[in-house]
Amino acid sequence: MNSIRGRILIAFLILCLLTTPLVIFSYNSLKKINQGKSLKERVALFNMSRLKANNTFSRILHTDTKIDSFYLFGTTEHIRKYHNFIGLAEKALEDIATSQYTNNEVVEKRIENIQSKLAKLQIDNDSIVALMARRGFRDFGLEGNMRSFIHLLENVETISLAENLSIRRREKDYFLRDDDYYANLLNEEVGILMKRLSKKPKQNKESLVILGGYQQSFNAIVELESVIGNESNGLIWEASRLNNELDSEIKTLYAVVDTNLLLLTNSIKSYVLLFFFITVVFAIIFSIVFSGHISKPIQRLISDMALISEKKFKGDFVVTSDVNVREINQLTETYNNLITKIRTQINDLNVKNVELNFLNERLQQSEEELKEASRVKDRFFSIISHDLRGHTANVLSLSRLLGADSVISEKEKDVFTKYLVDTSQNLQLLLDNLLHWAKSQMNDHDISKKSFSINSLIEDNINLYRDNADRKGVMVIFDPTDTPKAYADKDMVDFILRNLLSNALKFTKKGDKIVFKVLELAHDLKIEIQDTGIGMEKNQIEKLLHSNQEGFTTKGTENEVGTGLGFSICMDFVKRNGGQIQIASKVGEGSTFSFTLPTKLTRESIAS
Repeated sequence: MNSIRGRILIAFLILCLLTTPLVIFSYNSLKKINQGKSLKERVALFNMSRLKANNTFSRILHTDTKIDSFYLFGTTEHIRKYHNFIGLAEKALEDIATSQYTNNEVVEKRIENIQSKLAKLQIDNDSIVALMARRGFRDFGLEGNMRSFIHLLENVETISLAENLSIRRREKDYFLRDDDYYANLLNEEVGILMKRLSKKPKQNKESLVILGGYQQSFNAIVELESVIGNESNGLIWEASRLNNELDSEIKTLYAVVDTNLLLLTNSIKSYVLLFFFITVVFAIIFSIVFSGHISKPIQRLISDMALISEKKFKGDFVVTSDVNVREINQLTETYNNLITKIRTQINDLNVKNVELNFLNERLQQSEEELKEASRVKDRFFSIISHDLRGHTANVLSLSRLLGADSVISEKEKDVFTKYLVDTSQNLQLLLDNLLHWAKSQMNDHDISKKSFSINSLIEDNINLYRDNADRKGVMVIFDPTDTPKAYADKDMVDFILRNLLSNALKFTKKGDKIVFKVLELAHDLKIEIQDTGIGMEKNQIEKLLHSNQEGFTTKGTENEVGTGLGFSICMDFVKRNGGQIQIASKVGEGSTFSFTLPTKLTRESIAS
């Protein structure tokens, strides 16, 4: 018996003789105990499914009620999960009720109470979901109606900006603090405002309808909030109370089941302990005798193998064996031969991997650098050779004409001078766009955000293009209003305004007008540049907004040309400053380019 197989066979036979009585007795005992444990597991399964359903319902209230699918389709992933967990809980509860172990009046009474409370909880939760759907969020439900009236109020001339902001402030105070005091303040202010407007009902008819619709929507939301409630009142409080009662009922049910299981366990405990004690005594004697014959050589071999692996097969250390066990000796010899081969292969692979990785990194880096450099170079020289050369040629020709000895009338000089100024401005804009584009392509444009007046920046750019607009017969209109300062990179915003105004002039003709507007949003400013020019088709808008190429451009109303760089840089600059850019246009009616800039406002600063 010098083999491991023989020693294990002897050990197995002796162990079988020792454990057979214990196994037979334990098997019969476990059958009885498992019946009690099965009921306990079913209670745990029910409680786990119920808690998951409760947690998922909380996510429905705090997350799903703020997404569109909740209102568009009436269901979400969390709602489906909630009903699935409730179904699992009901199935587990039904299994508990039909279990043979529950033939006990106390257990049956507890289960009936749990079923009743669970059904009531489902009704309350379904009511809460239905009320939340009716309440709505953003563009949906009552809140959507209220916000549509809010947007209409902002354009009502009979209601001042201060009155509008005061009403909005009361509204935000109510939603932030969930206090009816602020709802009452809002209704008082709206009442005063409607009383003032009612003095001229015909003149203020539209204002009264909008203001009344806003008040009605707001009060409906307040009423729903009261019914839905929170942790201290309403349906949410009722659902929380039912959950607490279910926790108490389940805890009591656990106690009853544990008591029954404990009584059963104690009845067989003494017998199990007796058999266990006898088995352990014999097992200890058996282990002392045979452990040295089996475990020691294997442990020595494992220790030597672990040491070699820890050293990553480095050095001359080999596995040794000092026992006369055939399999251990064969395994030791085989492992030592394998170690020698692995060491040789690892050394060869390490050398080749280092060389290969170095070459791959160099090749990849060189390839990327060459591709990028080639693309930027081709685009850069294309613009220089075509657009820049054309503008400089025009400037040179006009300069030579003005400097010639031939007689030129003052009227002609004025025309040539204005054209020279326009060409120079176009050249300057081209160079500016070209430099900004080159910087953005090389990822070399730092952002320096600060607060500044957007109104002043708009007026500066309007003055810059005043002559161009007058020459073309286009009216540029801007009526500044009191708005917060923008928080962005001023140079980038200046570039955006200059390009959008230049584009608007490019696609307008005599008699058209360009209107600048600055609108205050919740935490942003929205700048709009509207023109009554030639407009664009949908495919042109799509190319502007979604094309990955910088070269898309269209000739203006007087055959003005561009590089196609300006708007792509504008989109990049708006994105870098945390804003969004949009285009609305209709052929023959004009276009509206708008973008947003952050103002760094918070809820606290609005409510203060």
